[in-house]
Amino acid sequence: MCNRYGYRHPYRQLLEEFSDLGPIRWAGLEPNAPRDDIRPTDPAPIIREVGGELELAELRWGLIPWYHQGPTKGWKVLGTNARSESCATTSMYKEPFRRRRCLVPATHFFEWTGEKGRKTMWRFSAANGEPFAFPGLWDRARTSDGPVESFTLLTCAPGPDAAPYHDRQPVILGRASWPRWLDLDADPAPLLRPGPAGSLAVARVS
Repeated sequence: MCNRYGYRHPYRQLLEEFSDLGPIRWAGLEPNAPRDDIRPTDPAPIIREVGGELELAELRWGLIPWYHQGPTKGWKVLGTNARSESCATTSMYKEPFRRRRCLVPATHFFEWTGEKGRKTMWRFSAANGEPFAFPGLWDRARTSDGPVESFTLLTCAPGPDAAPYHDRQPVILGRASWPRWLDLDADPAPLLRPGPAGSLAVARVS
């Protein structure tokens, strides 16, 4: 689940929206199109700490772990989502959980209900209309195709807003939680849970 999401603002606005974290390095150029429909293996923006500085980078969505040395297409695990309940002990995610956390900026994500061929698409966004972040993990693999940096986002049991649509949901971090997730010395457990009823707005996508 959560294999489609989006961030509909240009990156220069993203830097402003996440400026409470401090200066964020970005070597990109303007203009750049909003990323309204991000899909598995697409490059997507993350915010991470590297060498004591925050940076905005584009990485592949779908984590390929550091120990994979074959071709990129040889890694068959989708890796777009990691279960928050077990990522600290799962071989694929435990090292990034300890050392390589990131924020994945978003304005919305999608889920589907119904039978195959007759599914209904739903868009979820923050009820207050603000951008948010998924807690993410990133890694760097030295594949036979060259180095690949990639990320995954964390999921949890659904809260009351998401439960009618799916049995999992991505963890949603509001502004006040962003520094704690990036702080590797802080306990992240209180962050990895769904929000209360009314924290998500849900709309049917025609």
